Amino acid sequence: MIEESGTVLATEAGYAEVETIRTSSCTACRARHACGHHAIAQVSSTNRMRMTAIDPLQVSVGQKVIVGIPEDTLLQASMWMYMVPLLGLVIGAVLPSLWSGGAGIAVVFSILGFIAGLAFAKHKAKLQATNPDFYPKVLRIEQTRGEQVPLLFTP
Repeated sequence: MIEESGTVLATEAGYAEVETIRTSSCTACRARHACGHHAIAQVSSTNRMRMTAIDPLQVSVGQKVIVGIPEDTLLQASMWMYMVPLLGLVIGAVLPSLWSGGAGIAVVFSILGFIAGLAFAKHKAKLQATNPDFYPKVLRIEQTRGEQVPLLFTP
């Protein structure tokens, strides 16, 4: 389970709107000076992200919570969004070579294949938009520093 902490902004009928702060491990990485991800993270104007999460715990506004999404769900979504367009590009580039097509035709077909892969991935995303497996879920409520569990001593 991939987990992130956040703050509840709003609640309604089994869902909670949660704001998380994206953290980056770029400062601890040795390759940060040669990494494109570090450069993009530095330029990014905001590190806050809002999401709608399934709320089985009936949280309230202002609470600190932990939200999570299963790794296999994230992997499946990544495959659809990255591999399908890339596969369309490769298939589009290879198809003209089957009938001795020129390089220009291969370029056009690869672009068309990439666009078709993007369209297919977008269609798949629309179909899965209501699938609860692809929504993050509130896993637990974080205990803040000021909140302490009282200890009972029996003499």
